[in-house]
Amino acid sequence: MVEQIEIKRLTTGTVFKLLFIGSACTLIPFSLLMGVLSVFDASTVTWNGRHLTGFSGLLASPLIGAMLALVFSGFFGLCISVGLWVYAHFKLLTLLYWKTEAQRP
Repeated sequence: MVEQIEIKRLTTGTVFKLLFIGSACTLIPFSLLMGVLSVFDASTVTWNGRHLTGFSGLLASPLIGAMLALVFSGFFGLCISVGLWVYAHFKLLTLLYWKTEAQRP
């Protein structure tokens, strides 16, 4: 059952946490796939303008994905936090969520 609450604003930490989890769960597996392709001599992993192929591409790809997740969530987290702060001055925010089994009566 979907529940609804109204809040004044989200904390900046919550915004960063949500963005990092979402970014990491998509960018790291994608970059790992590119690393697997680089094992088969595809030029899918690039570091400092140099293509990494083989085992070095496979090792570097999850690190590159993690760095991309950090950079994206940092930049967009800052932008979204400012936007939500401005929005909170005019209107309440409504969140929809599902209760966990432990919270249900």
